[in-house]
Amino acid sequence: MTDILFITELFEKLGVTLHSLTEELQTDTPMGKFALQMLGSVAEHERRQTTQNVRLGMQRRNRLGKWNSGNQVLGYRWASHSVNRHLSHVEIIPDEARLVQYIFKWYASGLGLRAIANCLNKDGHQTKRGKMFQSVSVKGILTNVNYIGKVAYTDSTTPEHKIIVEGEHEPIISINLWKQVQQQLALRFRPPTRRIAHTFLLTGLLKCPTCGSSMVAAHVSRKRKSGARSVSHYYICGRYNSGGHSACLPHHIPADQVEDWVSKHVQRFLSQPNVAERLAIKLNHKRDKKMEPFLKQMKEVKTQIDSLQKRSLRCYELFEDGHINSQELKLKLGRIQSETALLEQQRQELEQKIVEEPEQPIPLNSIHRVLADFKPVLQNATPNQQKALFRSMLAKVILPTDGDITQMIIQGSEALLNMEIPNK
Repeated sequence: MTDILFITELFEKLGVTLHSLTEELQTDTPMGKFALQMLGSVAEHERRQTTQNVRLGMQRRNRLGKWNSGNQVLGYRWASHSVNRHLSHVEIIPDEARLVQYIFKWYASGLGLRAIANCLNKDGHQTKRGKMFQSVSVKGILTNVNYIGKVAYTDSTTPEHKIIVEGEHEPIISINLWKQVQQQLALRFRPPTRRIAHTFLLTGLLKCPTCGSSMVAAHVSRKRKSGARSVSHYYICGRYNSGGHSACLPHHIPADQVEDWVSKHVQRFLSQPNVAERLAIKLNHKRDKKMEPFLKQMKEVKTQIDSLQKRSLRCYELFEDGHINSQELKLKLGRIQSETALLEQQRQELEQKIVEEPEQPIPLNSIHRVLADFKPVLQNATPNQQKALFRSMLAKVILPTDGDITQMIIQGSEALLNMEIPNK
């Protein structure tokens, strides 16, 4: 309803008339606008009613234990009937069902989530979406009640709790094996705790040289001969971390070394005089490119306004020469005035957009001052502030295949106009 009112008002401002192929609408009269609003209200009511009916139908199917997971569950397939939808049903895929049984048995025997994912990926198995297995996808299988012949859904009255009912489909996992796995999951569960104080500045920025996924934080704790413990911090491939050796290689990169190298190179890069010059050129070029369409439209609008003024003078000449009468003159001038008013409004909007942009190019010394402040700001910032600063200025840091951090490629973000920071 709100969209209809907005569109009709916009059309009216632009002098556009709305026509319908099925109804006779006259939006230029009060009665026509009222009829249009009534039609819009009826359409909105029908849409809401349809939405409610679909939601109620789905809730009823859920309460009856009807299948509600489509083709997203490993081991099952939804077989739709082309003629009678009531004959559609879910069926077990034998090969996938055996794989699901192996996963449950492996976990019950003591294998962990990542170890299971590694075994699956090593044998070339994929998820229902055609992707490699990860710890989270294995856990999703182990906690899916569909495998014991049940259906889970959320009700509008208690959206925070899942309701589990008996389903119509055949189970793949026995209830005894299911209970055994759930007990193991509960026993092995450990609430996430922050055991290390190190802030990994390049999380999400550092990319794996093999698969291109983001590197994640890792640490190794060692006990020295003296009895004291030391902790080493590393970045490892995120895909390896969740999928094991079959998904990717770990690529252990010492965190302190790579963070120090990136920090020094970014500071040295920004302190170079030619960087400020390159930024000034790119920023001003970007400003000019942004202004071009506005200036072009302004020129076109001015040309149209000048043309209308000439048409207005021509109308007066025709009236004075007796080619048109006063009523025709008034009608023509009214149309010209309406078109001129719309163009004047458009010109004012364009002028406002142009005013919002700086009139003069961005001075080079201003960019020099901003870049000169980066080093002291970075040094005085807290680790979390340093991390936020890196994320705002860098898009990604790409490791070479040999893991040599001195050959990394640092790609600037939009804040640095996507400039590449050289590694030398």
